[in-house]
Amino acid sequence: MTIEFQTQPATVSDQMLNFLREEIMKLTELNKEISRAEVILREDERITAAENKLCEIRLTVYGDDLLARSYTGNFNTSAQEVLKELNKLVKKQAANKNEPPDITTSTIEVK
Repeated sequence: MTIEFQTQPATVSDQMLNFLREEIMKLTELNKEISRAEVILREDERITAAENKLCEIRLTVYGDDLLARSYTGNFNTSAQEVLKELNKLVKKQAANKNEPPDITTSTIEVK
């Protein structure tokens, strides 16, 4: 699995990046088909300073992308909200994968 981080220089600590890496690896235990994670941590100057810290994580699952985004006052809170949402999405996708299809088709040979 590949994890790619995009951050502004000196805005995010190594401890925060390690925390995100560990939590993303926990998500891969829920769904083994996650092949890539792209994490964006940045400040958005167009938004008020109280909610300008963006955390966005996109997970690439074979055939699908799961995306969660959060703006809050600090990166820790944003990251926790995004991870909570991704956890729900990954669990939901895994449950849907294990369900039988809505319509069962079969091939019948008529002679």
